Amino acid sequence: MKKKIKTWLIHLLGGVTVSEMQQSNFNSACFGARKALAIIKEYADSVNGKPADEWCELVYKQICRQLDSVTYGTDEERPTAHP
Repeated sequence: MKKKIKTWLIHLLGGVTVSEMQQSNFNSACFGARKALAIIKEYADSVNGKPADEWCELVYKQICRQLDSVTYGTDEERPTAHP
């Protein structure tokens, strides 16, 4: 009963419980992973038909570009360590 009152009060004040926040964070992580994989798959499909070595290199570089854009955003300097 005490927990229900606490949860009701948290919601009344516009907040969320720890378990609700954890579930929300998990859902957001899953959505982000799904979106990232969809972007990579779309690019991999777009270069389908290239020779295997070229396809691998193109997809690898695209993955590096996507990772850099997430890691460094659009305003920061990117290191040039990727081939």
